[in-house]
Amino acid sequence: MNDKASIRITLESDVDGEKQAHQLTGEWYRKDRTVYIRYEERDETYGEVRTTVRWREGELRLTRHGGIEAEQSFAAGQRLPGRYKSEHATFPLETETLLLWMQTGDESSTGTADNLPRPSLPLFLEWRYTLWVGGESVGQFRIRLLAEAEESAGTP
Repeated sequence: MNDKASIRITLESDVDGEKQAHQLTGEWYRKDRTVYIRYEERDETYGEVRTTVRWREGELRLTRHGGIEAEQSFAAGQRLPGRYKSEHATFPLETETLLLWMQTGDESSTGTADNLPRPSLPLFLEWRYTLWVGGESVGQFRIRLLAEAEESAGTP
Protein backbone atom coordinates (compact mmCIF):
# COMPACT_ATOMS: atom_id res chain seq x y z
CA MET A 1 0.00 0.00 0.00
CA ASN A 2 1.16 3.52 -0.72
CA ASP A 3 2.24 5.69 2.18
CA LYS A 4 -0.09 8.51 1.03
CA ALA A 5 -3.71 8.54 -0.16
CA SER A 6 -6.70 10.78 -0.76
CA ILE A 7 -9.41 9.74 1.66
CA ARG A 8 -13.07 10.05 2.49
CA ILE A 9 -13.67 10.69 6.19
CA THR A 10 -16.74 9.93 8.26
CA LEU A 11 -16.53 11.92 11.50
CA GLU A 12 -19.09 11.30 14.23
CA SER A 13 -19.25 13.10 17.56
CA ASP A 14 -21.38 12.70 20.65
CA VAL A 15 -21.04 15.53 23.14
CA ASP A 16 -23.12 14.92 26.27
CA GLY A 17 -25.75 13.12 24.14
CA GLU A 18 -25.80 15.65 21.27
CA LYS A 19 -24.78 13.77 18.13
CA GLN A 20 -23.37 15.08 14.86
CA ALA A 21 -21.97 13.42 11.74
CA HIS A 22 -19.89 14.88 8.92
CA GLN A 23 -18.55 13.56 5.62
CA LEU A 24 -15.23 15.12 4.62
CA THR A 25 -12.39 14.56 2.20
CA GLY A 26 -8.75 14.79 3.10
CA GLU A 27 -5.42 13.07 2.93
CA TRP A 28 -3.85 10.21 4.85
CA TYR A 29 -0.17 9.50 5.05
CA ARG A 30 2.13 7.41 7.14
CA LYS A 31 5.75 7.64 8.21
CA ASP A 32 6.84 4.31 9.66
CA ARG A 33 4.24 3.58 12.39
CA THR A 34 2.91 7.16 12.66
CA VAL A 35 -0.30 7.96 10.78
CA TYR A 36 -1.48 11.45 9.81
CA ILE A 37 -4.93 12.47 8.64
CA ARG A 38 -5.49 16.00 7.34
CA TYR A 39 -8.76 17.64 6.41
CA GLU A 40 -10.42 21.04 6.20
CA GLU A 41 -13.72 22.17 7.66
CA ARG A 42 -15.72 25.30 7.00
CA ASP A 43 -17.24 26.78 10.16
CA GLU A 44 -19.91 29.50 10.02
CA THR A 45 -18.34 31.35 12.92
CA TYR A 46 -14.61 30.73 12.43
CA GLY A 47 -14.23 30.19 8.68
CA GLU A 48 -11.77 27.65 7.36
CA VAL A 49 -10.12 25.34 9.90
CA ARG A 50 -7.39 22.86 8.89
CA THR A 51 -7.16 19.82 11.14
CA THR A 52 -4.35 17.30 11.51
CA VAL A 53 -4.88 14.06 13.43
CA ARG A 54 -1.72 12.16 14.36
CA TRP A 55 -1.78 8.60 15.73
CA ARG A 56 1.38 7.02 17.10
CA GLU A 57 1.69 4.03 19.42
CA GLY A 58 -1.39 4.60 21.56
CA GLU A 59 -1.30 8.38 21.52
CA LEU A 60 -3.51 10.70 19.48
CA ARG A 61 -2.82 14.38 18.84
CA LEU A 62 -5.32 16.75 17.26
CA THR A 63 -4.10 20.11 15.92
CA ARG A 64 -6.27 22.83 14.34
CA HIS A 65 -5.18 25.93 12.42
CA GLY A 66 -7.21 28.74 10.89
CA GLY A 67 -10.10 30.56 12.56
CA ILE A 68 -9.41 28.30 15.55
CA GLU A 69 -5.95 27.43 16.86
CA ALA A 70 -6.07 24.36 19.10
CA GLU A 71 -4.03 21.42 20.32
CA GLN A 72 -5.37 18.40 22.16
CA SER A 73 -3.58 15.18 23.10
CA PHE A 74 -5.16 11.87 24.08
CA ALA A 75 -3.71 8.77 25.76
CA ALA A 76 -5.91 6.22 27.53
CA GLY A 77 -5.98 6.72 31.29
CA GLN A 78 -4.14 10.05 31.15
CA ARG A 79 -5.08 13.70 31.65
CA LEU A 80 -3.04 15.79 29.20
CA PRO A 81 -2.71 19.55 28.68
CA GLY A 82 -3.84 21.39 25.55
CA ARG A 83 -4.83 24.84 24.38
CA TYR A 84 -7.58 26.67 22.50
CA LYS A 85 -7.45 30.08 20.83
CA SER A 86 -9.96 32.00 18.70
CA GLU A 87 -10.72 35.66 18.20
CA HIS A 88 -13.24 35.34 21.04
CA ALA A 89 -11.27 33.43 23.69
CA THR A 90 -7.93 31.88 24.64
CA PHE A 91 -7.54 29.30 27.38
CA PRO A 92 -5.61 26.21 28.44
CA LEU A 93 -7.54 22.96 28.56
CA GLU A 94 -7.04 19.35 29.53
CA THR A 95 -8.33 16.09 28.13
CA GLU A 96 -8.84 13.08 30.37
CA THR A 97 -8.98 10.11 28.01
CA LEU A 98 -11.26 7.27 29.02
CA LEU A 99 -10.86 5.22 25.81
CA LEU A 100 -8.55 5.44 22.82
CA TRP A 101 -8.84 2.74 20.20
CA MET A 102 -7.54 2.30 16.66
CA GLN A 103 -8.30 -0.42 14.15
CA THR A 104 -6.60 -0.57 10.82
CA GLY A 105 -7.50 -2.74 7.89
CA ASP A 106 -5.06 -4.72 5.91
CA GLU A 107 -2.10 -4.47 8.31
CA SER A 108 1.01 -4.36 6.18
CA SER A 109 3.35 -7.32 6.52
CA THR A 110 6.27 -4.99 5.80
CA GLY A 111 7.19 -3.54 9.16
CA THR A 112 9.73 -1.17 10.56
CA ALA A 113 13.08 -2.24 11.95
CA ASP A 114 11.34 -3.74 14.99
CA ASN A 115 9.29 -5.84 12.53
CA LEU A 116 5.90 -4.55 13.72
CA PRO A 117 3.15 -4.08 11.14
CA ARG A 118 2.46 -0.56 9.91
CA PRO A 119 -1.09 0.88 9.99
CA SER A 120 -2.93 1.14 6.68
CA LEU A 121 -6.36 2.02 5.26
CA PRO A 122 -9.16 1.72 6.09
CA LEU A 123 -8.46 3.24 9.51
CA PHE A 124 -10.96 3.57 12.35
CA LEU A 125 -10.29 5.68 15.45
CA GLU A 126 -12.51 6.09 18.49
CA TRP A 127 -11.75 8.15 21.55
CA ARG A 128 -13.79 9.11 24.60
CA TYR A 129 -12.75 11.84 26.95
CA THR A 130 -13.73 14.43 29.51
CA LEU A 131 -12.78 18.00 28.60
CA TRP A 132 -11.54 20.17 31.45
CA VAL A 133 -11.27 23.97 31.34
CA GLY A 134 -10.08 25.89 34.39
CA GLY A 135 -10.16 22.71 36.47
CA GLU A 136 -13.86 22.10 35.74
CA SER A 137 -15.40 19.42 33.55
CA VAL A 138 -17.20 20.99 30.58
CA GLY A 139 -18.40 17.81 28.89
CA GLN A 140 -18.10 14.16 27.95
CA PHE A 141 -17.04 13.54 24.35
CA ARG A 142 -17.06 10.47 22.11
CA ILE A 143 -15.45 10.86 18.67
CA ARG A 144 -15.38 8.24 15.91
CA LEU A 145 -13.34 8.77 12.74
CA LEU A 146 -13.33 6.42 9.76
CA ALA A 147 -10.82 7.09 6.96
CA GLU A 148 -11.14 5.14 3.70
CA ALA A 149 -9.24 5.46 0.43
CA GLU A 150 -11.43 7.52 -1.92
CA GLU A 151 -11.50 4.84 -4.61
CA SER A 152 -12.80 2.21 -2.15
CA ALA A 153 -15.09 4.37 -0.01
CA GLY A 154 -18.67 3.23 -0.17
CA THR A 155 -17.95 -0.08 -1.91
CA PRO A 156 -18.73 -3.37 -0.20
